[in-house]
Amino acid sequence: MQKEFRNNIILLLVINFVIKPFYVLGIDAQVQNAVGESEYGMYFALFNFCFLFQIILDFGIQNYNSQYISSNRDEISLMLPIVLGAKIILIILFALMVSIGALLMSYPLEYFILLGLIVMVMVFQSLFIYLRSNFSALGFFRMETWFSAFDKFLMILVIGYLLYVSKNISITLFAAGQLFALVISVIVAVFFLRKKVVFKINFNLGKIKTLLTKSFPFAIVFLLMTLYTRMDGVMLEYILDDNARAAGVYAAGFRLLDAANMIGYLFALLLLPMFANLIGEKKDVNTLTFSAASLLITIASLISAICWFYSSEIMNLIYIQADNTYSEVFRVLMLSFWAMALSYVFGSLITASGKLRIFNMIFVVGIIINWTLNLMLIPEKGAYGAAVATLVTQFFVFLSQLILARKMFDLHFNFTFFSKSLTIVGTYFALSYLMHQYLAMNWFLEIIIITIISLAISFFMGFLRLSLKPA
Repeated sequence: MQKEFRNNIILLLVINFVIKPFYVLGIDAQVQNAVGESEYGMYFALFNFCFLFQIILDFGIQNYNSQYISSNRDEISLMLPIVLGAKIILIILFALMVSIGALLMSYPLEYFILLGLIVMVMVFQSLFIYLRSNFSALGFFRMETWFSAFDKFLMILVIGYLLYVSKNISITLFAAGQLFALVISVIVAVFFLRKKVVFKINFNLGKIKTLLTKSFPFAIVFLLMTLYTRMDGVMLEYILDDNARAAGVYAAGFRLLDAANMIGYLFALLLLPMFANLIGEKKDVNTLTFSAASLLITIASLISAICWFYSSEIMNLIYIQADNTYSEVFRVLMLSFWAMALSYVFGSLITASGKLRIFNMIFVVGIIINWTLNLMLIPEKGAYGAAVATLVTQFFVFLSQLILARKMFDLHFNFTFFSKSLTIVGTYFALSYLMHQYLAMNWFLEIIIITIISLAISFFMGFLRLSLKPA
């Protein structure tokens, strides 16, 4: 399992580091530059509004499916038809609830075309992620790895053509381009998955009810995570009367946080079925947990440190309208990335166990903290206040998950591991500060030097060796 994780996570990171940063910086960010921060801020607010209803669309099925099929791979032919039947019912309910919610929010009629496209984007995105989860659950990790960036690759081609060739882009065409790419991605995923399992749709309401009952605890996890990570954009647009400008500024930083957060998400895609398999076979989870945590501590610390000290340079490179507010919001958001990334390791371990009651309570408290801080900080601090709320919430959730996972699985944390972790974090930030403050070079070359030195430090401290015992 250790070797399988190592080989697949390296390939996964390479593929996604090539394609997804290009999409985020060369496509998504340039669309915001082209249409303006207010129009993109409106799209960002609507997207996050729809995301709040994502629990209806998924209902925990993806995580339950990964956890169950990983331990019962011969039952996928029985599970898949029921899931597809449930998905169709949930899609209809999702679209209905978003429409009712939009009416209750008194959104203008001109928002509804874009809202409809966003709904369809989320529908096909949910289907694509579910189909991909079957590859990893069946143990076909290499296939899941190649599919992990396929949709973004298609979006680069489609939206890139509109943006750079025809030079005819609008926020509506942007959403339509995403939808087209996701529809093709679903079709291709079905084509390859059909070689592994027969596709049928089962509308047996009794079986669908049983499925939804079993996936419900996972749905609560998803709902609570969505609320404390996505309410910021909605609250900014709703509280502030600034033509969605603050939401646009927050979106500029959150876009890069979301892109970096895909690293943790990719780890989770591999870790959840692997943890479920180890737990099902009653094997020790310490080795895999520490290997994943060590890798993410290295990656997250490096990214957070660089983004903290080079926030102005990065924002000015990407956004033509960037000012000090952009960089202030961005640096705080990227500091929260450290906690978000590590949460994926311990959150995946807890999810794989299926024991989610206390896990969900952590998210409930996280939502209360986030909502309270947003109400207090947004009216005075705007986007910066929302970023601070995210930072506090993410570190609370991470530390709570760490404590819970240690108690549930008797994780062998020791002083050496903690001291090495703190040393890496401190060294990365100190190195980035010194390079930024005293080295008069091109800032991009400085980042390359910081990266090389930092990775060398992590290697010699054992955090990049993926050893068979805790660092």
